[in-house]
Amino acid sequence: MTKHFKNILRGVGSVMDIAPLTDYRRFVPKKNIQERMHGHWARTGRNIQLAVERFANEQKKIQK
Repeated sequence: MTKHFKNILRGVGSVMDIAPLTDYRRFVPKKNIQERMHGHWARTGRNIQLAVERFANEQKKIQK
């Protein structure tokens, strides 16, 4: 079999994959956009607060 023919068969096979083994539904977000954005901003706020606390602790160590 030539390389060109193998590529054609591989392409046809990928198009014909009607029932893939991977469950792609797990990649689809379950929440609406407002709930997802709220979660992102809440996580961002926690990360900023943690960074500020770490910075303050480092400054206290330096001043001692």
